[in-house]
Amino acid sequence: MFRSWGKSSLSAHRYRFAGGGLASASWLLAALLLSACQAPQHSVQAQTAANPIAPAQPQSSQPDPAPSQSADAPLPKQTPLATTPAVAHGDAIMPAAIRLTGDPKELLGLDHAALRRVLGRPAQVRHEVSAQVWQYVTGDCVVDLYLYNDDSGALKVTYVEARSRSAEQTPTSRCLKSLLERPTASAQ
Repeated sequence: MFRSWGKSSLSAHRYRFAGGGLASASWLLAALLLSACQAPQHSVQAQTAANPIAPAQPQSSQPDPAPSQSADAPLPKQTPLATTPAVAHGDAIMPAAIRLTGDPKELLGLDHAALRRVLGRPAQVRHEVSAQVWQYVTGDCVVDLYLYNDDSGALKVTYVEARSRSAEQTPTSRCLKSLLERPTASAQ
């Protein structure tokens, strides 16, 4: 009357459950997720055909043509949305190349992307607890740029420090000019 469940029959039961039901459910879930990513093309084409955008026409003193003539004219070819180029808006537009003169104040407030465009790749990046220190080295100077998170969480330059390679005090502007004059400053 009682059925004996030995180790072999219990493990066989687990294998059948995991191998059959769970595996097929996983495949079904994966197929549903992938099919949800595909947007139907017919709805975009039907919507653009129902609401075609007519090109702007100049105003003329002549009366409009008869409705039968404009109804027979073919509609302009519609461009699919996938081939229409994207347009950048607002903050996404990148500023033109920044021209620096060597004044350390010009670097204050630059984010890591702008700094990389202007000065190139740093020789070393040191990660502190609440900051990053980008170090640039020229023939006679070492320039340290301290980047801290601003209110939005973006890393921005808040402090610039320079010294000679022998650790002697050197004017920061002289070292920055040396850094900007190197051929790889904006090419990296």
